[in-house]
Amino acid sequence: MDEREPIERAFFREADDGSTVFFPWGLAHRGYRLTGEAAKEKASRAASFLLGSVIGVGTWAAYALEPVFESEGVGLAETLDALAAPGAVLLLALVSYALWISRFVEQFPDSDLRVSREERLREASAAIEPRKVALVGIVVCGLSALLIWIQPQTWWLASLGLAIGVGALFWSSLLKRAGSDPPGLAAAHSAAVSPEPSSPRYSSSIDS
Repeated sequence: MDEREPIERAFFREADDGSTVFFPWGLAHRGYRLTGEAAKEKASRAASFLLGSVIGVGTWAAYALEPVFESEGVGLAETLDALAAPGAVLLLALVSYALWISRFVEQFPDSDLRVSREERLREASAAIEPRKVALVGIVVCGLSALLIWIQPQTWWLASLGLAIGVGALFWSSLLKRAGSDPPGLAAAHSAAVSPEPSSPRYSSSIDS
């Protein structure tokens, strides 16, 4: 089990030279080599703000939807009306994060550190048990089917739930496959996609 904090796993990596690389939009996108602990603390606070905003708005949206589903008629218009305020706050949070990040990373050089999709999946498999993800997918699919049976007029919402449930099942299969790869096979794949031996596998580019 990966004991690092979620913020560390999702936004930061350590390069071979010991420097910290910050991925403001996740490990699949460009990273920036930070200089000093003060810069890392600022980046960590920004990432915490982003994740906290998503979680907080998600909780708010759930409470906003509760009276809608307790009423007799549940329509798309009523649901969108309940989600209007949470959606606006989330959009404001995302724009604020994007504007701050765009100015913050200007002072740091790009890093050529790349985290492969296979490595990201292996780390996710170590942090999240695939069986739990599969269980969530099964429960969501079951509840969505039950919703269609009880309230057929909410078919659009139930269809969204089914899509999320199927997505969770697919994600759990990817995690299980990544976590079950033999170490030798993973190492061979890493060697196949690594740069030339004369350069480090993970390094940071410094503007000359």
